[in-house]
Amino acid sequence: MATEPAAMAATATAVAIQGVGRWVSVDVVMMTSVVRWAFDDALRVGPMESDVRRRTIGVRLSAYVASRRIAVAWCALADRSRQTGGSAVAGHWVMTDTDVRALLGVFERCEPAADDDIFYADVLTRLRELIPCVDISFQLMDVAEERLRVLFVTDEGIQREESVGRTDEFLELFWREFWEEDGCAGPLATGDYSTLLHQAEIWGDREYAQTPLGSMFAAEGLKDEILLPMTPLGGIDRRLLLWRDANSPVFSEREKAMLALARPHVAELHVRRDRELRGEPNLTPRQWEVLRQVASGASNTQIARALGLSEATVRKHLENVFLRLGVQSRTEAVARVLAFLDAA
Repeated sequence: MATEPAAMAATATAVAIQGVGRWVSVDVVMMTSVVRWAFDDALRVGPMESDVRRRTIGVRLSAYVASRRIAVAWCALADRSRQTGGSAVAGHWVMTDTDVRALLGVFERCEPAADDDIFYADVLTRLRELIPCVDISFQLMDVAEERLRVLFVTDEGIQREESVGRTDEFLELFWREFWEEDGCAGPLATGDYSTLLHQAEIWGDREYAQTPLGSMFAAEGLKDEILLPMTPLGGIDRRLLLWRDANSPVFSEREKAMLALARPHVAELHVRRDRELRGEPNLTPRQWEVLRQVASGASNTQIARALGLSEATVRKHLENVFLRLGVQSRTEAVARVLAFLDAA
């Protein structure tokens, strides 16, 4: 067994524990960093000091995989700046197999509630049930045009909003403060699209409530916020937002860890939804490869040779493609996807 620290994004740290057998990977969010531990079911790892530092953060972790559960405990001490919360953190979370199954269940069924919805409302609803909050929002934002599209779920159900420009008091304040310290630029300002942002860590409750934007949120009864950034798609900022009110506790470390694990799945689902809205067929990468070969005029034998497959496998891929596209021939299949072949 060996350890190998590796640099990830500017705000993340990856530590991999190498072992044998089936691998389990866990993303742990601590303050402003993400530490990833990968380990085998039977492997037990004792306390270990990471030699990777960011903003003088020292991390001591102990991890083990026991029967039917994954547990990670940590103690993190930091001389943090005001931007990272200004406090040391010590905590413990255990993610059981029930937690993992529940998280996977969030993404099992994905159907838009309306034909033009930007995301899947049923996914947001199930995630809100797993991690309770007063509001969960999937947001698309074009900052240059000051355009917002939001699909959100509250106790009142599924709701949608779309705006361009500063059409009311809130939007005037939102865009005016956007690039300021209390604003919502977040990952756009730092270029970091991998780190979960937790308002309670960045600001104290009273401190944020005294800022222009924070005071407006406080007036609405909102106390704590989680922002899950995603890499922009086609120049459009994408983010998932969860809010809690003054009657609820702040988001816990366990909940943030679960959201960090959910983030790439949410991003991938949005790519899928974006393709659906553009009319692009939902095919696997291999099926797209086969169709590109078909579009070039290649026979099954030539496709098999080019992709390192058997002819029987090529035929099976084409059968599945025909079924998904609702077509009966190679010519119909190519005509159906021709506009998307370069982008897929």
